[in-house]
Amino acid sequence: MYDLVIIGGGPAGVGAGVYAARKKIKTLLITEEFGGQSMFSPEIRNWIGTKVLTGLELAKMLEEQLLDYKDDIDVWKGDLVEKVAKKGKGFVITTKKGQKVETKTVLVC
Repeated sequence: MYDLVIIGGGPAGVGAGVYAARKKIKTLLITEEFGGQSMFSPEIRNWIGTKVLTGLELAKMLEEQLLDYKDDIDVWKGDLVEKVAKKGKGFVITTKKGQKVETKTVLVC
């Protein structure tokens, strides 16, 4: 059982994943692909630390940063959450590929 399952690989999900990994919280991040909606942006301005970058560049940066913590966070890339169901004091998450996981907390990003 995970303490936290993060749904989404955009900036919010990856940020949450990095902080959870650094705090050694047993975490799983599920995302179809990294970048979120920003993936489709041809130009992103005012992203802290950069003048301008593309959505694809941002997605790559997000994935690389999260995977720096691969020993402290599990990542299911290429799958989508299909269902979140309450189970006791926690939740059961089912993905489109049929994977199921139990967690105490769900963060939708």
